[in-house]
Amino acid sequence: MTMRGDERRGERGGEHRARLRRRASAAAAGDVPTTRSSGRARAGDSLDVAAATEPRERRPRARLRSLAGALALACATSLSACARPPAPRAETNEHRRVASQTVLSDEILWALGPETQARVIAVSPLVDDPRYSTIPGAWPPALPRLAGSSESLLALAPDLVIIASFTAPETRVFLEAHHVETLELDAFTGFDDLWRHTRAIAAAVDAEAAGEALIAGQEARLAALRRDHDRGRRPAAVSWGDGMIAARDTSFDAIAGAAGLDNLAAARGLVGHVPLTIEELTAWDPEVIVIGCEPPGCEAAERELAGRPGIAATRAAREGGIIALPAAALASTGEGMIVAAELLSARRLALPEAP
Repeated sequence: MTMRGDERRGERGGEHRARLRRRASAAAAGDVPTTRSSGRARAGDSLDVAAATEPRERRPRARLRSLAGALALACATSLSACARPPAPRAETNEHRRVASQTVLSDEILWALGPETQARVIAVSPLVDDPRYSTIPGAWPPALPRLAGSSESLLALAPDLVIIASFTAPETRVFLEAHHVETLELDAFTGFDDLWRHTRAIAAAVDAEAAGEALIAGQEARLAALRRDHDRGRRPAAVSWGDGMIAARDTSFDAIAGAAGLDNLAAARGLVGHVPLTIEELTAWDPEVIVIGCEPPGCEAAERELAGRPGIAATRAAREGGIIALPAAALASTGEGMIVAAELLSARRLALPEAP
């Protein structure tokens, strides 16, 4: 049976309306058909149909879904294009309750000035011992002197505890177990280490400018010492005490160099603190022997050592080259090193010239 012309036209018209409805639904979902060169409707045609058949209030959602699909494609092809912006930087001065567990950090925190001092809630138990500290009595008496493994320290709720590489293992375990943040100072071989520690502590308490000013003042003092000794001879010296000498990579090596002396132990290739008997010291016959003392007994300490058997035969004993320095300065890894260098330099300039 043949279909009449009006029936065929009606069927084609029904198919065409159904096709338009399908494309309108695709446009609403953001799925726009690709334009082809055939007689079918183009992409623009389908959008027009969608616009004509959808309620007006739903059109923006279709556009947003289309944009979301495009953004997802861009993210899939380029991760950097969709990377999240960096999180806002935290406050640099986060450490407002600082506890010091080393004499060096006690000294540096004090030297950084009043604003830094106000952040300190505890200092080390040795801060007032003149044998080790160059600032005994500087911190207020009311400020606690506490060990790092103390429950009393935890009760103060520090947000930073400054320790050192030689801090007792049990103290480290105690602080870690209570989730206390620590700043560890390591290596104590001279001025470069001092300035590295100064910068680390200053950064932790948001006092970088004060730290740089402190370092600049110390560098100026050392530069003045170098001017005094650049063209002079450099007497051979040793630092000796309790049968030990300080060789290369020690604070005394830095002190001696700044004071215009040659560290005889370092010159002989020794490193660190090494034992040396009186007999060996006598055989070395240094021009200068540096020892530690407790003021005001430094002159008496020089006379006592100069009179010992064996030592009395050295050039240092014969020519006034036994020099006693306050122990806190001689053993210091902080600004006391500069104090020791200045004292030693003054005594070095008083030595008789070599024949």
